[in-house]
Amino acid sequence: MDFLKKMNVSIDYETTAEKRWLEKKAEKTRALPLADFSFSGRGSLERTPEGFVLSTNAEADDNNTRPASMIKLNFEDEDWSEYNRISLSVHPEATGFPNFYFHFRLAGGDKSYGHAPSVIPNRWNQVVWEIGEFAREKITSLSFGPVLLGCPPEALPDVKFYFKDIEIQKVAPDHVDGWELGDRVAFCHSGYFPAAEKIAVTGEAKADYFEIIDESDGSRRRFPVKTAESELGSFYILDFSALQKPGRYRLALDGRETFAFVVDEFPYRPAFIKSIAFLKTLRCGDDVPGVHSPCHLNSYTFHHDGRMVPNHGGWHDAGDVSQFEICTAEIAHAVFETADALPDGKLRDEVLAEGRWGVNWLLRTRFGDGYRAMAVLYSIWRPNVLEGIENFTRRNVAENGPFENFLAAGAEAAAARLYKDRDPVFSDWCRRAAEEDFWFGVEGRKQGLYTKRWGPGAAAQVCGQGALAAAEIYLLTGDARYLEQGAEYASVVLSCQQRKLPTWDKPLRGFFYKNPDHAQILNYEHRGHEQSPVCGLARLLEVAPNHPDAAAWREGIELYGEYIKATADVALPYGLLPAYIYDTRKLDLNDHTYSKTLYSDEEAMASLVAQAKSGIKLADNIYLRRFPIAVSRRGYHATLLSKAKAVSACAKVLGDRELAQIAVRQLEWVLGKNPFASSTMYGEGHNYHPLYVAFSAQMIGALPVGIMTRGAKDAPYWPTANGAVYKEIWGHTTGKFLGILADLLAIYK
Repeated sequence: MDFLKKMNVSIDYETTAEKRWLEKKAEKTRALPLADFSFSGRGSLERTPEGFVLSTNAEADDNNTRPASMIKLNFEDEDWSEYNRISLSVHPEATGFPNFYFHFRLAGGDKSYGHAPSVIPNRWNQVVWEIGEFAREKITSLSFGPVLLGCPPEALPDVKFYFKDIEIQKVAPDHVDGWELGDRVAFCHSGYFPAAEKIAVTGEAKADYFEIIDESDGSRRRFPVKTAESELGSFYILDFSALQKPGRYRLALDGRETFAFVVDEFPYRPAFIKSIAFLKTLRCGDDVPGVHSPCHLNSYTFHHDGRMVPNHGGWHDAGDVSQFEICTAEIAHAVFETADALPDGKLRDEVLAEGRWGVNWLLRTRFGDGYRAMAVLYSIWRPNVLEGIENFTRRNVAENGPFENFLAAGAEAAAARLYKDRDPVFSDWCRRAAEEDFWFGVEGRKQGLYTKRWGPGAAAQVCGQGALAAAEIYLLTGDARYLEQGAEYASVVLSCQQRKLPTWDKPLRGFFYKNPDHAQILNYEHRGHEQSPVCGLARLLEVAPNHPDAAAWREGIELYGEYIKATADVALPYGLLPAYIYDTRKLDLNDHTYSKTLYSDEEAMASLVAQAKSGIKLADNIYLRRFPIAVSRRGYHATLLSKAKAVSACAKVLGDRELAQIAVRQLEWVLGKNPFASSTMYGEGHNYHPLYVAFSAQMIGALPVGIMTRGAKDAPYWPTANGAVYKEIWGHTTGKFLGILADLLAIYK
């Protein structure tokens, strides 16, 4: 992308997990028999001496269906237990497509295991997929083929796929499940603030010291290797916090050397720039070179009174190129937060421009009466020529939701303040919209409104966001009405907080319940908003420190900080914060997404209870989980980073360096300090996996939904297999990442 070139940022394919996988030496190989096969879906299949040739057409043919063309190899309970990897080569022959999205499905017994890689057209792609965690004694079939996502205007619909070298292999397996590290060194691939702790972790060490190598002159500085025991296992701690000199370094231990990292006043600068570049590639309705031409130009949102607005713009939600107001509003606000923390210069200009792209969508898709576009609900490429208003786009119905209006109001107010001198006309438009949307949110909450898709919002979340928006508009306008309303919402937030130590075996306080009745603890399984109540209190305290309620706001923030500090050691030595507290008597299936055809309600509830009970017992029926519980939507960067954003906001307003360090540790987990020694941001650090992008080639700077869990275990799981939702790119996680960086920039500047 031009932006990356301009900012002198690139990626090193030599350090990727994909290259490492392809270079693994196969200890044993067996070609799969191709005699017993079948074909289903669109197109025609030809058997060749080398494999197969599939000819098909990529055009969308109905409302929102993604047709597939699938080849199925059939086996009679074959025993593959000596093999742990599938490998094949595929060559897509096509014009105008940047990428093709494939589905693989391995079946054995009553179980199946999927993989959804992306392959690049007009070249041979070797697809490898490790299957060691799947029972392989009775394999019955292997299916593979493209899922067809429509034809963008720049492409031709007729496509052809060549397959060869279809085989199973035995290779040294990746570590994919659990806390163990082996000889891997887990550290933050981006680097460290000079004044912050600097700790790496490994599972094996022979020497009693390690060295930090200064790349500028080759000098070496020794530090002692320490040992640590925790509930997660035995580890070796490599602590070089005493190193505070800015520079570029490598860590050396027992003949092992890490890739380089920095000690710098802004060590996350490359990750930050890549995140902004990712948002540019995630734009909807824009010409994104190498990704797509202007898209969704034929999509509209309809008001119940007959009006409609075009809803292209903002940022796509994820790999399926849908779009949601909640994510676009949160991302825009986070982008403006980071711009606010940056000094004047070209980088700040780029960041402000990207925030404006998101806010423009919020402005263009509001109807001026509380109703607004909530989503772009189609996920295929369709022609941009409309023949009347087609049925598929009529599903995009405007709604009036207080949480969504508060999100928009906060982002619009931030934009108005930062653009006040740069573009007074745009700034004034943003201010007017922010004020209107805020009061629409206030009225909507009084009326008990909520959107159909997301259902009733927790009071802690909605009022927290309302308090945040009120604080932003008060800072912009100085109008005391907003401070008064924000204070009212803050009192609701505080009434949702556990303020006294409960009579548990391991009591905790400072966390939030959904509502003032304290019936259910606030928690999330997928999209995370734990920051909403905390950031509402923190922002009010920042803009109105002399308010009569300021002491109560501060106390609520300090109580939350107490809760964070009390639970910060449950995943040592990684420093990962736990997810949530669960009461197994009060789990709500409405909080969890799952297929009714795959799970009955009874099965789903049994799974949730089993997962909760594998956590840390606090009292009878009360458990603290390191990872969220979920039936289907597993992958937890968003829940983690929403908590981390709450922590960084607390750290900033309280001036608490301990909380700031805890927030930093969560970014370190995302960027390499995890059991897989894998940065999960594509293009940042090293050993990052290919992600689930579906419509495009890999996007630099993308963060996925995140590291997940397996079964009922409360432990990390990061397989080599690709797929939704855990490895799906997601703007929501990037927004949370940027919001944390904004606070850290202010704290460590």
